[in-house]
Amino acid sequence: MEVKAAVRPENGNSHRVSVAYMITEGQLVRVNEVVYLGRKRTRLSLIEKTAQIPVETPMRRAPLLEAESRLYDLNIFDWSSVGPRKPITDQTDEEALVKVHEAKRNEITYGFGFEVSHRGGNVPAGTVALPGGGGTIGLGSNQIAPSQSTFASPRGLIEFTRRNVRGMAETETASMVLSRLDQKALVNYAQPHFIGTEWKSLSSFSLERNSENPLFTAGLGDLSFQLERLLNRKTNTRLQIRYDLNKTDLSHLLVPQLVLPQDLNVLLSTVSASFVRDTRDKPLDAHRGDFATVNLGITPTAFGSSANFAKLFGQYAYFLPVHSVVLANSIRLGLASPFSGSFVPTSQLFFSGGGTSLRGFPIDEAGPQRLVPFCNVLKGQSGCVDVTVPVGGRQLFILNSEARFPLGITKELGGVVFYDGGNVYSAINFHNFVDNYSNTVGIGFRYATPIGPLRIDIGRNLNPVPGINPTQYYITIGQAF
Repeated sequence: MEVKAAVRPENGNSHRVSVAYMITEGQLVRVNEVVYLGRKRTRLSLIEKTAQIPVETPMRRAPLLEAESRLYDLNIFDWSSVGPRKPITDQTDEEALVKVHEAKRNEITYGFGFEVSHRGGNVPAGTVALPGGGGTIGLGSNQIAPSQSTFASPRGLIEFTRRNVRGMAETETASMVLSRLDQKALVNYAQPHFIGTEWKSLSSFSLERNSENPLFTAGLGDLSFQLERLLNRKTNTRLQIRYDLNKTDLSHLLVPQLVLPQDLNVLLSTVSASFVRDTRDKPLDAHRGDFATVNLGITPTAFGSSANFAKLFGQYAYFLPVHSVVLANSIRLGLASPFSGSFVPTSQLFFSGGGTSLRGFPIDEAGPQRLVPFCNVLKGQSGCVDVTVPVGGRQLFILNSEARFPLGITKELGGVVFYDGGNVYSAINFHNFVDNYSNTVGIGFRYATPIGPLRIDIGRNLNPVPGINPTQYYITIGQAF
């Protein structure tokens, strides 16, 4: 369609004009048939459902390109092409041609090497991870003596991927990692259309035995099933429903008092639902848009769990450009509550502190603490030394606010001023929230790289906690939120 406009003044009135539009309709070409070429194993019903090109509808360029993208996103074709069979000239209807080339179905990835390392995990020096994923312990200048042992062993990885299972773009993946300190097996099965619906599904099963942490050996098992549906493509709004069965067994504890009796062997059977909305322009370095997520999970003993509890977590962040400054704000709220006289396992409590939450605390060291005697396990120490250990909390509140601006030195270099507020709380009540609210202010620098901004942050806690340095600094990749 072509549109031309003509403007002319009205007679006798210099402040009024007449506008005349001349519209020349373009040729309307309808799809009279859809022809599919190139498929070998892929079911025709899947290609038809993905392409979404109805017969007797106008043939327009945008829907054809969108169909081409959807087919390629199935990750089973080397390439896809959607367009008219013949160039459009004077015809009123034409065939739509959908051409695909199926990718290789089977792929094996492997790697072998020799590993020589000091046991101690992958957290910063001077800290060790707590059992069950419940945060980290700051040891200051102390070190766990057994972590200084040198472990040497072969290390291998092998992964097998089979695509387009059953001709329905389903993918199964099996992988295994073997080394002296870590042995893990993982199996995944992904379906883009669960039993023919618009829901995606992912089934996963994993087993792991890990002794990389000097404090304990962990036996981990996980079985999960997740459904996900795209509700709105424009705002990238998704709904997820998940069931997860998780088993954790801890053994060979170096410091027995570190783990509460109910946390030694934990079985969690959880049903949860998540709502996610993401309109950020760049997730790693957003300049505009927002991100919102809400997750509610219920873990009852009726499903075989070790405890009865419910857990809620929500986050909302928005990014607003004002001239050359980006105003970034985020708020996070978490609540975990037992019911029927039960408890919340430590691994399911909230922990905070560090470069992505409260930058006036070391990693995971905000909130309630307890003293644990480390007896004859610290390097250069004899007898028992009390170490402060974070215990987590049943309530989490974090408020982050940043102003990100260019420094005008180079295009890649920018600056930040920020405020972090909130804490981890032992109980859910307003009095506890007010009394233990912490405030952190700070500055930072950002240097843009192809993989995300290199970040340096220095934060000062205005409500210092005894035994914790109120000034903390972090160097990492990516924005804080």
